[in-house]
Amino acid sequence: MEMVSTSTSPFSCKVCGQKAHGNHFGVISCRACAAFFRRTASSKWSKMKCRGGSCDQETYSCKPCRLQKCREMGMDTTKFQYSRETIPETGQFQLPPPSIESYVGRPEFLLFCDTDAPNTKVLIDVRYLLEEAGRILNHGSRTPSYGDSQLKKLTQGFKYIKLDMDNLKQVEYAAQKEIMELWEYYFLTVTKWLQYFDEFQKLNRHLQMTLLQSIWHVFQKLHKYVGTMFYRKANPYAKPTHVIIKDVFMDVKNVQFDSSWMSDYPPQDVMKYLMVQSCHDFDIIGALQELDPSDLELTYLFAQLCFEYAGKRYQGDILKVTESFQEILANDLHHYYVEEMNRPRYGLRLAKLMKINNAIQKAIWESRPKMELGRVFNVLKIDFSHPEMFEDSGYY
Repeated sequence: MEMVSTSTSPFSCKVCGQKAHGNHFGVISCRACAAFFRRTASSKWSKMKCRGGSCDQETYSCKPCRLQKCREMGMDTTKFQYSRETIPETGQFQLPPPSIESYVGRPEFLLFCDTDAPNTKVLIDVRYLLEEAGRILNHGSRTPSYGDSQLKKLTQGFKYIKLDMDNLKQVEYAAQKEIMELWEYYFLTVTKWLQYFDEFQKLNRHLQMTLLQSIWHVFQKLHKYVGTMFYRKANPYAKPTHVIIKDVFMDVKNVQFDSSWMSDYPPQDVMKYLMVQSCHDFDIIGALQELDPSDLELTYLFAQLCFEYAGKRYQGDILKVTESFQEILANDLHHYYVEEMNRPRYGLRLAKLMKINNAIQKAIWESRPKMELGRVFNVLKIDFSHPEMFEDSGYY
């Protein structure tokens, strides 16, 4: 792959919040924080406490506190990039395994090439997302998990699903930065959400990461419908073209879409290609509005869709795991209907809920031949460091 130019990262430094430069010492950070950690990791500041007693962490005038923040975010001198980030230490060290950077000769966590040549690919390295997900898994849920069923515990994470109507942002232009922020948001959101599911916590790290890589974009599809449903419920005069994605409001009829970074085809053609997985034969938002599901029902809807998709996609051990997940959650939902809602005849309502998930999965399966054809004609010029993470996402 010919690299002809460099693009800066649209993501934020985990230490100071400024624009990030790359993956330094195992954390997405800017050059300044990386350089600061390199200088001070083994200095006297590492053994000192806050110099002022009430350090202003926005300006980081206190070096011990800034160093502590670097370590809290996961910076470690053993995670430096060989031949780029060196730091004097005693003892021996081992070279890190070969990376994409070492092959292409570009020490960036996000590698872009921007050229007029039609066959040039854009390489996106998403390993930093996997590293961040691993850090979240190590720390556990932000709040204690409680409840008399697994479904109720998982519903504690509903804050990662429900739309915050008071903090919607309107977007009229979408390009590289906005698309990549969506990927980051949904992958890490699913990771935080599953922290409230005990059965997921019992899995080994390999199975956890496999599930996360496979379900984040399926979660995103349902989240778009649910968020739009909440918005239309609060705004009865909303137009059919009004859509909510993440915490962003947009009118799909008027939004400007810059696809030049991902495709050499006209934007309108790229948009149609990316929309191939949309459900056109079933009004999902209308069905959600009619059912008006509770938080617990919506949580079950998300979990059932994600786990069933992952099981069908991977089969084998993943299928066994996801089937056991679904059985546990289905039993909890049965208890909720019968014992708490006094609704023993809930079959029709459940069938209507499952119709929503079935429509989403049907759209995914039916889109595969079209996506394959798109790859033949190079509709998208994107390559990923972990392509399995983007399979069936619409971008692969």
